[in-house]
Amino acid sequence: MIRRLCAGAIARKLDSARRPLSGSAGDGGTDPGSTSAPCSDWRRAVRIAMRPTRWRPAAFGILLACLTTPAFAASIGVAMIPPIWFTRLLQDAIQDYAQSLPGVSVRFAYATEGAGQQQIEQVRQFIAAKVDALVVLPVDAAASATITRLAQEADIPIVYVNNGVREDWIAGRVAFVLPNDLVAGRLQMRKLAQMLDGLGRVAIVMGHPAHSASALRTQGVKEVIAEFPGLRVVEEAAGDWDRKKAASLVSSWLAKGTAIDAIVANNDEMAIGAADAVEAAGLPSGRILIGGIDATPDGLMAMQHKRMAVTIHQDAGLQGRRAVDDALKLIRHEPVQQYDWAPFELVTDRMSTTHFSK
Repeated sequence: MIRRLCAGAIARKLDSARRPLSGSAGDGGTDPGSTSAPCSDWRRAVRIAMRPTRWRPAAFGILLACLTTPAFAASIGVAMIPPIWFTRLLQDAIQDYAQSLPGVSVRFAYATEGAGQQQIEQVRQFIAAKVDALVVLPVDAAASATITRLAQEADIPIVYVNNGVREDWIAGRVAFVLPNDLVAGRLQMRKLAQMLDGLGRVAIVMGHPAHSASALRTQGVKEVIAEFPGLRVVEEAAGDWDRKKAASLVSSWLAKGTAIDAIVANNDEMAIGAADAVEAAGLPSGRILIGGIDATPDGLMAMQHKRMAVTIHQDAGLQGRRAVDDALKLIRHEPVQQYDWAPFELVTDRMSTTHFSK
């Protein structure tokens, strides 16, 4: 009885699915050399395959062939910051996930932060190459409006990932996969404030000014500092996300005698650079609390060796997968949430870092 019900359901499904693909209006036959030839007598294949007394693998194979549909194919052009540390994790996530999807291909183009015109030209090249969608990690906020306009004029969907404008709504097939960097700064500083018992001198090492995360994370840090009368900022400068630049900054602060109780860095790389400078100055471990953001493999290693007191996990894999998924949905004109927020998670030296290193 179950087999007969299944046969009837499959027959009705196939009937509706195959009508547009039927052959000539005469006997319903097809060209023997065409790919639809095995489906010329699909009703008979259903009946034979589903008979309760007999099992016909050949007939069932014909039925499966009838149900086969062409694979979805799409090309995605990705314009982003060169793959270093976190951006390498993001690039790998996009590439690995796209490769796991049949028919989906990705091409990458890189521009350094601040090189907005170069990224605009790269987007133009992707459009000329007729990619089906764009995924962009902006290198310059000033260039984002032009990039969005180019995509809209070409009617190509665009997904901004990790960095992008914060507006209420943008017309067209535009989506954003973003972390809430304001929250990251708040989480980071609130934990450090707790460890300092609300008293201390804080130095801030910011990221590149062209990246919105730098301003937002720093804003979150300062919001928390303002809640504690015993905390004050004694030094602040940009390290451009770079370990060596951050080490040089912190070394100069310590060399001129600035007293620092905590160093808040906008990413793990700069936090590690700060730790290098503190060690080079001969200060004992833990004398200055150091916080980072991203929970990169190197950042987690620094946590395990007590060189950093706190970091904030930013899931590059999640952002990469969501960016590809949103791009594919927009290609198919399916609805997506325009702002697809990716969460942050606090990591401290009292927590196992095994979970975050996966």
